[in-house]
Amino acid sequence: MPEALSRPALALLSLALLAFASRPASAQDFPEGEVSAYIEAADALVLPLNCKARMSMTDTFASGEDKASEGFFIRKDNKVVFVNTAPASQKNFALMRNEDLFYQRFANTNKVVKTSATASSRGGETSNLDLTRFNTTLDYTVSYLGRETVEGKDCYKFELKARNRKLAYGLVHAWVEVATHLQVKRSFFAVAGKELKYYLVRSVTMRGNRVAAMDIQYVDALKPEETSRLKMFDITPLKNVPAQFFTKEYLESGRLYPYDF
Repeated sequence: MPEALSRPALALLSLALLAFASRPASAQDFPEGEVSAYIEAADALVLPLNCKARMSMTDTFASGEDKASEGFFIRKDNKVVFVNTAPASQKNFALMRNEDLFYQRFANTNKVVKTSATASSRGGETSNLDLTRFNTTLDYTVSYLGRETVEGKDCYKFELKARNRKLAYGLVHAWVEVATHLQVKRSFFAVAGKELKYYLVRSVTMRGNRVAAMDIQYVDALKPEETSRLKMFDITPLKNVPAQFFTKEYLESGRLYPYDF
C-alpha cells in the first residue's frame, strides 16, 4: 500500500492540479489529434492543392456605393494567381502570390509592380492575403482554444498567430464546425487586440466530399456597413498546373485567361 503523502506534498499536488485545470487549452487537448494537421485538412476540404475556380465580389461602402467585379483564380500549392474579368474597367487586373512574394498587375496595362500581403489592391474589405491565403499553416501557427457555438453551429475555436510581421493581421481567431470540418467564421485583430474585421461563411455547396462553391461575407468590425461579399464557385481540381502562371512574365504578357489544362 502506498505511503501517505505529507501535507507539503499534498499542497504541491493540489496546486499542480489547479494549474492543470485552469490552463488554456493547448494542442495536446484537441480531441481530433494534431491541430496543424486538422487545419490543413479543413483547408484542403475547401480548395484542393491544385485547382481553379471562378469568383464574384461585391463591395459595399458606407457611402451607399456598391462595386461589383468578377474573376478567376488558379492555385498550385502555395502559389495563387487571381485575375479580374469584369467590369471592363478592371479587366486584366491581376494579383499573384508566389510563396511570400506578391505582385499586382494594373488593369488595362502591362505594368506589374511588387506589392504586399497587407495591401488591398482591389479595394474593399479583402486584403491581398485574403484573396491568396488557402494554406493557413503557411502563414500562421495554430493553437486550440476550445468549443463555442457560432451561427448556431457547434465549432472548434482556434487561435492563429502570424509567423512574420509582413502579414495583414498578427492575430486571427477561427471557428470550424465540429460536424462538417467546414469553416464558419474568422476574426482579424490588430496587434493591440482590437477586432478590425471578420468574415462569416454564408453558404457552402458540396460535391461529393469536397466544396464546389462557397459564399463568404467580410465585415469591417469598426464600420459594419462596409462589407465585401466573396463567392467562389466552379471549384475544379486539377492534376497539374503549369508553373508559368506564377511568374511576373505571365502577368506582363496580358494573356491571362483560363486554359484547358
